[in-house]
Amino acid sequence: MLSWWLIAILASLALAGFFYLDKLILKFVKKLRKKLHPVVDKFLRAISFTPFVVFALYIIPTIFIILKMENNIIWSSVATLTLACLLATGLAFVMKYTFKRVRPLGNTTYLGEIDSAFPSAHISVPSIPAFTISTFWSVFSVPIFVLAGFVALSRMYLELHFFSDVMGGILLAYLMVIIVLDSQILIFLGF
Repeated sequence: MLSWWLIAILASLALAGFFYLDKLILKFVKKLRKKLHPVVDKFLRAISFTPFVVFALYIIPTIFIILKMENNIIWSSVATLTLACLLATGLAFVMKYTFKRVRPLGNTTYLGEIDSAFPSAHISVPSIPAFTISTFWSVFSVPIFVLAGFVALSRMYLELHFFSDVMGGILLAYLMVIIVLDSQILIFLGF
């Protein structure tokens, strides 16, 4: 499953975002927000809501895996999904506090502190089920990739993340799935 091309493309897009695309896309989003119908705005706000992301893009794929896959693959794929999500979330927050990149709107957390933007944990978590299911049963990963794409668009539309933050989140998700699948972690854990 390791694709050096995908890693190179995602890393290049993240770097292009840092140096040029972030500002360009942010200008486009600001113009777009004025023109879109309020229903689209409500849809993008709803799809970006954290409980929706966790439920629709982690819990539902886990249930799907349990119901649809053969017995020998079920627990290793659920373990991959869960472990990769935990690793990606943890690493995303370590990276956030390392880079301390201000969000496009300079949002603050509920603690009153400036919240860091890079990489987007909101997009890394929904990307992990898509990459995991594509490894075990690729046909059913398409709807999850589409939903993850909508989450990515919503984060940029709401000006909570730059384009490079989103690309960094997707790259982080892909790397965590690869690390979990290609390492001995699952064997060590008994899967």
